[in-house]
Amino acid sequence: MASISTRAPGDPVAANLTREQAIVEAWAQGFSVGSVVILILFVLCNYRRKILLHKLILLELFLAGWHGIFIFFDDPAYGWVLSSTAALLYISYNLHNVISWLKIKPFLPRWGGHLFIISLLLVQPYWVLETWANFQYFNILGNNLFKHSRYFEPLARDPWWIFTTVKLVMVINKNYGYTLIGLVKTSPRFGIMLLCMFLSIVFLATDVAVTATISTQSGINPFWRVGPPSPPPTPQLTPKRLG
Repeated sequence: MASISTRAPGDPVAANLTREQAIVEAWAQGFSVGSVVILILFVLCNYRRKILLHKLILLELFLAGWHGIFIFFDDPAYGWVLSSTAALLYISYNLHNVISWLKIKPFLPRWGGHLFIISLLLVQPYWVLETWANFQYFNILGNNLFKHSRYFEPLARDPWWIFTTVKLVMVINKNYGYTLIGLVKTSPRFGIMLLCMFLSIVFLATDVAVTATISTQSGINPFWRVGPPSPPPTPQLTPKRLG
């Protein structure tokens, strides 16, 4: 028997998802979790037990991989699982930036390395607030701050890894005399990585644009917002009288 929502029609709970929204969200989360699983397999193929960086990358992916399973739950577990796994995802974001710092630190001056990690530490209060706001919003605990705070996620999440990517390309170009095209020809895998980084930046811009312009509700990701609208209600038809 289908559960009946006791929440308001606009609340972000599982029972208020239309069939079309649930399908699109399930596909989105399936792609997300599946991509993390593939990345874990890639890391395991090159894993070295004594290398700290490999351990941190595996931990980062392990934490991120849980966010998506919430789609299998009904209310009220839906909101609690979503927010709990989102908290793990936020930790994964920051661990990713710590990994970026470890990668780029040898190529930065001493003050640059300090500035990188200190600036990352300075945004941690935001993530504490965002975790609280996420629990409040998706579990209908009385505060809708998440509708507004989510807009700032890219600023607290992405500058560090984007800087690391650009800086590494510049370092390789300067120290090894490779042009970008020559580097891609020499190492196609590096070219694939750069392509993925570029697509990530495009998706980031899309996420921000869709969040700010298309939807007035703060959903989970752009797929949720641009999902097919629910069909209009079927009109009540009355049979024509004969004669």
